Order: sequence, then structure tokens, then C-alpha cells
Amino acid sequence: MATGRADADGGGGIALIVPTITNVTLSSVDPFRPGITSGVLNTARQVGGMLGVAMCGYFVRDTTPTAFMQGVHLSLIVAVVLLFLGAALSFFCLKQER
Repeated sequence: MATGRADADGGGGIALIVPTITNVTLSSVDPFRPGITSGVLNTARQVGGMLGVAMCGYFVRDTTPTAFMQGVHLSLIVAVVLLFLGAALSFFCLKQER
């Protein structure tokens, strides 16, 4: 199996964001509960990944080339909309500690 540039770029993004999310999550809870916090974070990450793969797989389920490409296009649009929705929710709904 050939590894393309898209694989390298996607892996680099994950490698940069996971430690940041883990650091922010663990620093925002009681320091005596890191195990529970880490478990909840990893469970949420696994469930989110599973739902994302299931959603994209549902959209690209057809085997004809035209329908497959329409499914890829639709799955990318939905992913971008969800990305912006999550960014807007986190920007407007999370309160900064002072």
C-alpha cells in the first residue's frame, strides 16, 4: 500500500492536536483525578472517530464512480460544517478563567 502526501499531512495534524487537547483537558480538572479524566477523554476521542468514520462510510457507500464521488463531496461538506460549528460553539460558549 502506497503512502501518499495526504497520509503524512493528516498524521501530522493529529500528532500536533492530541497532546494539546490532552494538556488542556488534564489541566482543567481536579489534579487528584487524572486517570478518570484521561479515560473520559480517550473514550470521547474514540467514539468521535468511530462516528466520523461511520458517517463518511455511509455517504460513500455506493460503488458507482459518480455516486461515490458525490458521497465523498457530501462527506467533506458535512465534515467542514461540523468543524465550523464546533469552533463557533467553543468560541462563544466556553468561558475563559481569569
